[in-house]
Amino acid sequence: MDGPPNRGGERGQVFNHSATDRHSRRPENRTAEPRCSYPGDMPVDYRAPNINARSLGQQLRKIRELLDLSYPDAAALLGRDADWLARLETGFGDATPEQVGAILDAYGVPDKVRAVLVDLASRPAGPPWLARHVGRLKALVRDIYTVESESPYIHTFGIARMPELTWCEQYARLVFGVRETDPDEEWDLLRNRQEHRPSGEPRTLDVIIDGYMLQSPGSRPDVLHAQVTHLLDLAADARATVRVVPTGVGAYPGLHGAFDVLEFPGVTERISLVHTALGIDAAQADLWDTWKLVEEKALPPADSRTLLETTRAGLR
Repeated sequence: MDGPPNRGGERGQVFNHSATDRHSRRPENRTAEPRCSYPGDMPVDYRAPNINARSLGQQLRKIRELLDLSYPDAAALLGRDADWLARLETGFGDATPEQVGAILDAYGVPDKVRAVLVDLASRPAGPPWLARHVGRLKALVRDIYTVESESPYIHTFGIARMPELTWCEQYARLVFGVRETDPDEEWDLLRNRQEHRPSGEPRTLDVIIDGYMLQSPGSRPDVLHAQVTHLLDLAADARATVRVVPTGVGAYPGLHGAFDVLEFPGVTERISLVHTALGIDAAQADLWDTWKLVEEKALPPADSRTLLETTRAGLR
C-alpha cells in the first residue's frame, strides 16, 4: 500500500491549493475592483485555508458573479467592506453562519442553496476534533480528512494493510509503532475519523480487503485475531458491508494499491483517495470503475463472513 504520493489535479477545485483565486475580467463600464489584501500579502499561516472555507468562498464568489456584481457593488449591497468580502471568497476571511445567511439573503438565493451554504459555514475548519491535529498535518492531508468527514458513504479497499477506517486499536498501534509519530495522537485522530457522524448520522462503510492479509499474521497473530474480530463486528452492523477478495483470483485491479471512493448526498461526483508510503493522498482519477472491478472479484458478504470466522478460529 505504500509508494510515493500522487500529486496532481484530481478533482480539480476540490484539492486545489492555490492561495489566490483569479477572477474573471470585468466589463469596462463596471465599478472598479478594489485593491484587496489577497492571501499572498498576509503575514500569517501561508498554507491554503481549510477546504470547507475555500468551498464556501468559491460558492459565494460564483453567486456574486452570476448576479454581475463587482466587489464594491456587492459590498455596498451588503453594507460590508470590499476587502472583507474578498477575503471571505478566498477562504481567508471569517464569517459566522448568521453573516453568511445575511449575504445569501441579500443575494436572493433559493432556500435550499442557503441552507447548504449556511450549514457549511458552521464548520469552516472541518470537524472540531481535527483542530488539535492540524498543526502537525500537511494542508492536503488536513483537507482530505475534512472532505472524508463530510462523506456519509465510503467505499474502502485494503491490500497489504487493512483499510484505515476499519483498524481496531491493537492493529492501529502496531502500525503506528513503526512510524516516527506519537501512537496516542495517531490513534486519537484515527478513532475520531472512524467514529465521526456526517451531519449527525452514522456513516455507511463498504469494505473490501485482499484475502492474502488473512494468511499473513506475522509475529503478532493476536493482533490479526483482534482485527478480524473487529471486521466481523463491523459486518454485523447494518450500516457496514465487509467482503474479501479470495486468494487465487489472479491479477485484478486491486493489486495496484489501497484506495477509497467517497460519495456525498445530493451530488453525483465522487472523490477518490489513495494510500501510499507517505500516507493518504488524492487520486489522479476517479476510481469508481476500479472499485466495481474489484467488487466483481470479492466474495459475497455471507461467504466473506465465513472466511473471516474460519481465519479467526485458526488464530486462537
